[in-house]
Amino acid sequence: MTNEDDEPEYILGTGDDELARLEFQHEVWRDICIGALERAGVGEGHRVLDMGCGPGFAASEIARMVGRGGAVSLLDESPRWHRILASREFEAPTVLLETTIEDAALEPGAHDLVYSRWVMSFLPDIDAVCRKVLDALRPGGAFVVQDYNHDGVAVFPRSEGFEAVVRAARAFYADAGGDAWVATRLPAALRRAGFVDVEVRPHVKAGGPGAGVFRWGGAFFRDFSEVFVRS
Repeated sequence: MTNEDDEPEYILGTGDDELARLEFQHEVWRDICIGALERAGVGEGHRVLDMGCGPGFAASEIARMVGRGGAVSLLDESPRWHRILASREFEAPTVLLETTIEDAALEPGAHDLVYSRWVMSFLPDIDAVCRKVLDALRPGGAFVVQDYNHDGVAVFPRSEGFEAVVRAARAFYADAGGDAWVATRLPAALRRAGFVDVEVRPHVKAGGPGAGVFRWGGAFFRDFSEVFVRS
């Protein structure tokens, strides 16, 4: 599951196998990513912060949408992800921010949009992060979040082994200070921070053995089951 390039600050590792998994995961959820960005009005010339960008798969979509007249700030704490980001070509100017979200010094009012995918579920204080994001947005800016509600994770016919691994995954998140049900808590946290017009859109991916989401789930829970159980 890992290789010598893995670094401890990223909870699921930063090896080549994880890079490949994240690329496939992006392809499975790409339509939801693009749809959310389009509804938020991302377009030519916008300044966007990808908060917890990883190796930059969503950032590539954002860069294409904002173009040369815009800019994408890429925030992630992983040195390896930053080496990969620095080697990639984006369709917009980029700014690399190698830091944790909590420690990031974000310019007030500097961004038209902040995007976060599968990151808030790992953060122990989402209220503080929501306040920080609001301060980093220009008036009228948007915060787009894609994250989890683990109640939807299931296979049919039911499998006791799979359900045990899912329980272990949820405990793994909790032990790391995160929350596998963060999507249910986010709307209230956003309102407490001062966001208005909070919109929630549930998305469920389902399919049989040939579907991307089925193959992604099989790879994710197979590759990380031992990590979850050991934790």
